[in-house]
Amino acid sequence: MKFTLANIITLSRLFIAPIFLVCILSDSPTTVTAAIVLFVIGAATDWLDGFLARRYGEVTDHGIFLDPLADKVLTTSAFVALFLIDVMPLWMVIVIVVRDFGTTAMRSIADDRGTTMQTSYVAKVKTFLQMGFIVYALVLYWLVVAGPNDATRVTAHTTLYSTATYYAEFGITILTIYTAIMYVLTNRNLFTRG
Repeated sequence: MKFTLANIITLSRLFIAPIFLVCILSDSPTTVTAAIVLFVIGAATDWLDGFLARRYGEVTDHGIFLDPLADKVLTTSAFVALFLIDVMPLWMVIVIVVRDFGTTAMRSIADDRGTTMQTSYVAKVKTFLQMGFIVYALVLYWLVVAGPNDATRVTAHTTLYSTATYYAEFGITILTIYTAIMYVLTNRNLFTRG
């Protein structure tokens, strides 16, 4: 593997994910705050590594494979955290994780066969909505743990565990299932031998 600056930044997300998970599960306002900062840094590196790779002509096969994998590891750690703090049901987390790593496996198969698997517009929307929901939930959780006063903490708790939050994550899960079905149908040739 060629260790370009972009690839090193991509790999950093793989190291950020477990540290984020440990910090977010703490009851300490300081470590929960650190978790939020780490997640924001990790999310920002997703844009930065792509920008650097294109800017300096360092787009590599390893980078093309690692970038979406690192994204999925980071978002998976966030969804697992949301399950462990009782924000998201386990079945939704399983659906999202299986879909995301399933598409990574399909990309690997496509690469082995000398073809590419394009990311659909709906899948990009799904990723945007997932990231938006994660940020929304993490900020609310941070306010629950580290809010400046009792009223803020109570309001954040009520919002985080509300029906509206449940419907938002349910909608994202349904969209995730839809994109999984579309990927399988569009790339069904990958499931044949040869």
